[in-house]
Amino acid sequence: MIPSLDLGFFITAYAIMIFFFVIQQRLRKTPSAKSFKRGEFEKGSMPAIGSAVGIGMILPLILNLLGIESFNIGVATGIFGLFIMLCGLGLRIWAALTMGKYYTVTLKVDVGQNVVTSGPYSRIRHPGYTGEILLWLGFAILIGNRIALIFVPLMFLAVFLYRISVEESMLIQELNGEYLDYRKKTRKLVPYVY
Repeated sequence: MIPSLDLGFFITAYAIMIFFFVIQQRLRKTPSAKSFKRGEFEKGSMPAIGSAVGIGMILPLILNLLGIESFNIGVATGIFGLFIMLCGLGLRIWAALTMGKYYTVTLKVDVGQNVVTSGPYSRIRHPGYTGEILLWLGFAILIGNRIALIFVPLMFLAVFLYRISVEESMLIQELNGEYLDYRKKTRKLVPYVY
């Protein structure tokens, strides 16, 4: 039986993820931004992200229901996981709001689009992905499962590193020297580090 404290964190983790999925759709402003139609630059990155989301949501639930590698997280660990999750959510929302009308599901560059260098983009090139990795790390902490704690964040890190490589190829091709100059001044995911 799951202790009530752990169950509370578990339910909170899933509630925050549902909120994240709802807010993601609302942050996309234009019809083309809301479209899931894959463009020429996707190279399988959208299905990879979709698969990771499905696995990330279902695998921990199944593992915990079966009692495989579950653990009691305690108050301090739960608060830490919640903090990481909310920081990731906040960064993801901030990045989307900063992108404005250019924030999309799929990889594309609109006519007349410039490189966004304000807000979190002033330090890192992919703050939305950093935010989402943190969101999933916090989620994995709150779930209270050793397998999920290791597998889920690593899975999302791998998926987003692939997405970044595909996206940056597109941005170099479409935004030319402007994006190359921006790359020299920023890091991919962690300011001053990587």
